[in-house]
Amino acid sequence: MYRAIVVDDEPIVRRGLISLIPKLDPEWIVAGEAKNGLEALELVKRETPDLVITDIRMPRMNGLDLLSALKEYPVHVVILSGYGFFEYAQTAIKFGAFDYLLKPVKPPEILNLLQRLKERRQHHAAAAETARYPLNFSKWWKDWLMEAEEAQGYTHKLKELLPTEAGELQIVAVEIDRFDELIGEDQWGDKQLVAFAVRNVIQDIMADRPETHLIPLFANGSRILYLFAGQSCGPDAAERLIREVGRWVKISISIGLSDKTSEFEQLPALYRQAAEALRDKWIRGDGIVCRYAEAAAFAGEAAGYPVELDEAICRDVRAGDRGRALSGLEAFLHQVKQETLSYALFQRFALQLLSSVYRIVYENRIDDWVQKEMGEPQELFRREFTWEEYRRFMTEWIGAIVDSLEWRRKQKNNRTIEKAIEYIRSHYAEDISLEDLARHVGMSGSYFSSFFKQETGDNFVEYLTRLRIDKAKTLMMDADLRLYEISQLVGYQDVKYFSRLFKRHVGATPAEYRQFFYRKED
Repeated sequence: MYRAIVVDDEPIVRRGLISLIPKLDPEWIVAGEAKNGLEALELVKRETPDLVITDIRMPRMNGLDLLSALKEYPVHVVILSGYGFFEYAQTAIKFGAFDYLLKPVKPPEILNLLQRLKERRQHHAAAAETARYPLNFSKWWKDWLMEAEEAQGYTHKLKELLPTEAGELQIVAVEIDRFDELIGEDQWGDKQLVAFAVRNVIQDIMADRPETHLIPLFANGSRILYLFAGQSCGPDAAERLIREVGRWVKISISIGLSDKTSEFEQLPALYRQAAEALRDKWIRGDGIVCRYAEAAAFAGEAAGYPVELDEAICRDVRAGDRGRALSGLEAFLHQVKQETLSYALFQRFALQLLSSVYRIVYENRIDDWVQKEMGEPQELFRREFTWEEYRRFMTEWIGAIVDSLEWRRKQKNNRTIEKAIEYIRSHYAEDISLEDLARHVGMSGSYFSSFFKQETGDNFVEYLTRLRIDKAKTLMMDADLRLYEISQLVGYQDVKYFSRLFKRHVGATPAEYRQFFYRKED
């Protein structure tokens, strides 16, 4: 059974297509309907359709914006357009739409479209490399491997992408070293170009291994994820990838190798393993192969490691509480000192704590700022060091990380609140809500409400109302504008409600204010 979603702000068009599609082809069902692009995007995440039929002109998010947002999802998009917007439909084809239909839509055209899409879907797996419109599953892979709530329904469809005899499965994480420096250089200057160069070399090398199916999963910043099906990627093969990428494109990469499994459902756990293995690079340096099996073996040998204190220190660093983090460090060192440890085990415990703390640097992408103050984190471990030297070293590191996180938070908050206020000033005359604004800046509504109040001193409604009243005062200087027109221009369709609101904030009715304004001018 194939699934479609219909998106149009005209109910009569939606009802017509919802009724027509299953009548024309019983193998198709309509899984949902939406009146704008934002609703459609949520439907796609939830319903995993094969087809989205969308109008071009819609409020809040139009069809072309929806097409752009759906590029990360494995769904075909068909654009609905009136004759007057034929050029937009043609533009949509250039940007990845499967096809377009002109209104009023004729049943034979719909039937032809459904049949062509079924044929495309049936042959997709065999012809993925040569398809004119290859589907992009990267968003599904990313959400599923990270165990996002809405991704639970993707399991079966993603499993279908594997070869029939998949054999062993392994997740391989490729980290582009010093990524921010590369995209700042004249030679590269673009993060997509850097990732493209690395992917090309890896795919060329893996083409020589027909026993291994290399499935690109997704890219996330400096990291590229692959699924190896069949023969796994061992340390020797990984080191060859590192050498060849360095040789052909002069880029250093590190590789994290997960364990192997034959169970598809275990892949999210293997994804975490590959990411965990890559933590070693922050201690051992760039251009290395990191195996999760080695990290797990170390964890077994280091029984007695103060895990709870490690977690508490990291929690306090993330929260920006320098005092509590340093107190946790003292407790950690005291406990380690009381144990009867060999120097080698003490050094391993010290490495483990540094690795845990440095993960915060990596997660927040503040390594450039921290290293500018502190240098490379592995410098201390290139020689023997004392307990006291390690204490001073970690005290300085924790301080530098907390300072960098605080600076980063301030910068992020400034950018976010500027973006929110710009949106309000551009849309104050429209029926905007707190949820609209939160979605625009990428926050949840409840969190954004507290954040906005903290940054501006007003809640959202208070800020919007004051802005609208100020705009109304300015408009009242235009004697040609009627009161109901001013009310509508600042976002209030009910002029009586606007008048009551104006009097509550200004202390005078709009008419009284206007009369006073002109008398003062006279």
